[in-house]
Parts: sequence; C-alpha cells; structure tokens
Amino acid sequence: MALRAETSSVGRHRRGQVRRHRAPGVLTSDRARTVLLTAALSTALVTGVAGGTAAAASEEQATPVADFAPVEAFSAPEPGAATVDVGPWSPPSEGQATVARRKFKPRVVVEAAPKATTAWVNPNPSGSVTSCFGPRWGRLHAGVDIAGPDGSPILAAGAGVVVRAGAAQGYGNAVLIDHGNGYLTHYGHMSAIAVHEGQRVEAGEQIGDEGSTGHSTGPHLHFEVHEGFYKNPIEPVRWLHEHGVTLNGCATA
Repeated sequence: MALRAETSSVGRHRRGQVRRHRAPGVLTSDRARTVLLTAALSTALVTGVAGGTAAAASEEQATPVADFAPVEAFSAPEPGAATVDVGPWSPPSEGQATVARRKFKPRVVVEAAPKATTAWVNPNPSGSVTSCFGPRWGRLHAGVDIAGPDGSPILAAGAGVVVRAGAAQGYGNAVLIDHGNGYLTHYGHMSAIAVHEGQRVEAGEQIGDEGSTGHSTGPHLHFEVHEGFYKNPIEPVRWLHEHGVTLNGCATA
C-alpha cells in the first residue's frame, strides 16, 4: 500500500510540474482544439477566396484581345464591293460584355450590282423649246427646235447605232441614230459632228455641237423622231415624255 501511495504521489507531482511549465494561454481540452482548428480553417478559406478573386481579376485585366481580328477587318469591304449582313445580331446583355469585345457581326462580301444606265435624255439640255411639231409656213415642221448657246453639246437621246452622219441638205450637218426598238432619232443644223456611221453610242453621249448649218435662222437643234424607218416622223415631245424626258413648251396630250 505504501508503494502505491508513493507512486500516486509521484504522478501527481509530475502532472503538477508539467502544468506549471506549460506555455501560458495554450488550451489543452478537446473543445479548445476544436475552436482552434475551426478558426484556422476559416482563415484559410477567406484567404483562398480573396486570392482567387484577385487572381481572376488580374487574369481578366491581362486577357489579350490582339488574338482577334480588329473591327476594320470585318467592316471595310474592298472598293467596288458591297457588304451584306448574314444572320441576326443584337448587342450583348449585361454580363456578356467580356465576350462581346471579341464578337463581331458576321459579314460576307459579294459583287456590287451593276449601276442602272439612263435610258433616255434631253438631246440639248442647255436649250429651250422655240418651235414645236406641226404645220409651219405652209408645210410640216417635222420636229422640235431647241435653242441654246451656240456650240452647246448635242447628246444622243438614247443608246443606238449611228446610221448617217454628215451634210443632209436643208438639215445641214446631221446625225441619224437607230435605237433598235423600232425608232430612230434625227439631229440637224449642228456646227460640228463628233461621231461616224456605224458607231455605237450611249444615252447622253455627245454626238456634236449646236449650230446653224443648213436652212436655219439661228443656232438651235432640230430634233426629230421617226417610227419604223426614216421619213416617218412622229411628234417628238410626246414621245420623249413617254420615255421619261420632259421638254417644256409643247403640248404632250
């Protein structure tokens, strides 16, 4: 019994020694260890989240956009070409801004449509009507007279082939054009001729200069329209009006 008592006393003495030499403030119970472990885990979690958020922000700021073609590569078509938008596209919603910086409207380059050509024009646009189609001086005045400054350009009223070009008795210097649609146009009294027989001309192309050659009382263009063949004149102002050209000064009804 004495031995057991002595051993117990020695054990208590040693435990007392240990408690006296333990660092102050250190918790030894299971509950204390649990509190410390929970605090450590919470600190690590907060640090990890903060670090991850900062890393993500840093990566977002450093994301290069040079790998994607600039807007100009999609929006500047080649000269003479037209661009057609393919498919719908709308601005990105909020939250898609990062992706939208690299998203471009799809486009495709196609050949430009040919420009529409003018079918018919005023043969003497700088002039004014001075005499209309109809009886005059006891005979038929078979065309319309359009007077402007001497030397004004005379234009082909429409596309066609020159079938006559040169002196034509009372018409002076004259040009006859076959338009290939059953009609011919005749231009008289010009001071100079700029085309030749067999030449293809376009609407609005200059064929000569206004003048007063032949039987003329002053510089003007004598303009005629013939249906089917030459020397079958019809009223030219109405005909031009039906083809989209207005000449004021003569009735078109």
